[in-house]
Amino acid sequence: MTGGRRRDAGGGAGLDRIDRRILEILATDGRITNQALSEAVGLSARPTLERVRRLEALGIIQGYAARIDPALTGHDVIALAHVFMRDPAAGAHQRAERALAAHPAAVEVTVVSGEPDYLVRFVAPTLAAYEAIVADLLGDPALGIGRIQTTFVLRTLKRFEGYPPGG
Repeated sequence: MTGGRRRDAGGGAGLDRIDRRILEILATDGRITNQALSEAVGLSARPTLERVRRLEALGIIQGYAARIDPALTGHDVIALAHVFMRDPAAGAHQRAERALAAHPAAVEVTVVSGEPDYLVRFVAPTLAAYEAIVADLLGDPALGIGRIQTTFVLRTLKRFEGYPPGG
């Protein structure tokens, strides 16, 4: 399961070589014109556009976005927070998940196996701002969060730029 959707048993949604090439190109240049994309994959413009629209309709292409440098936008602190639940009740998990997903400083929230319960990537302008985020989350008893263990990103060696199209 990826992105909340179940994949077909084949794991590739019937993608052929050209579909994968389209995905590779769009993953690196989402602003490419359809004409340039069609030339790169060796098709005319119309079939290329039809393929892109099919990939969008299947949910394989989930959108197009700009990559933003966090430091240049005031997010000097990037924290990987391991969130451990105190309350095992499903209701507490649902409340915590809603709160984490809605938090403006949480840029990624994942449910993980084993311990911890969640892995959350937070951004903040300062350590004090991040400390306030943690205090707010831990201070709300309705969320059932027991503790948050944080690892701070010192330097990024490779940025996430999308998933490979598969093979």
